[in-house]
Amino acid sequence: MKRVSKLGFSMAIAVGLVAASSLVSAAPAQKTIVEDPINDANALNDQGTGDGSFGNNETPADVSSVTDITALKMSNDAKNLYISIETEGPAQGTQGVGARVRMNPDGPGGSYCLVFEVFQPGAGNALDNTEAHLRDTCTGETTPVEAVGNMFTVPRKISKALGKGAVLKAPQVNTFIYLGSSFPAGIAAPVMDTTTVGDDYKMVDKKK
Repeated sequence: MKRVSKLGFSMAIAVGLVAASSLVSAAPAQKTIVEDPINDANALNDQGTGDGSFGNNETPADVSSVTDITALKMSNDAKNLYISIETEGPAQGTQGVGARVRMNPDGPGGSYCLVFEVFQPGAGNALDNTEAHLRDTCTGETTPVEAVGNMFTVPRKISKALGKGAVLKAPQVNTFIYLGSSFPAGIAAPVMDTTTVGDDYKMVDKKK
């Protein structure tokens, strides 16, 4: 049986571990939104175009533990939304990889309005550091956000969809190989692992 690591992609690096520890300690306790089996990071899925129904194609040994999703967890406070993508193993820098969380399929034809993406440096791409953003496909806005490994810290003020009492609907996670340069010029393909649609997440806001 494989030992599942709950570290984000780049947390194997000592500096990343310190920064990640600080970030996690600042976040409220997180709720598990999606769980995904191991041994299915093999690109035998819908390539991120569907609801994940064809994502859990487990094989005796998958191609990449780095992109093998185990869980999506979320929490929030008054200022930020915290999103953590847990994978079977941390990135080693031998391959450029990335991850995507999409929510709120309220756009034309059921397209997802909120797309959180993180891109990790490695072989095959020209990134020097981790890059992340929130891409709102329904407004056309893309806003850089902080990410350590696969944990996003997203200021709630950057989107009305993250406001008080907001519900983030139908979250789903993909991981992929990332080639080339910074978004949008890079290539996010193939999709290595994809999850089923998870539980809706409602923002927790304390009453004054």
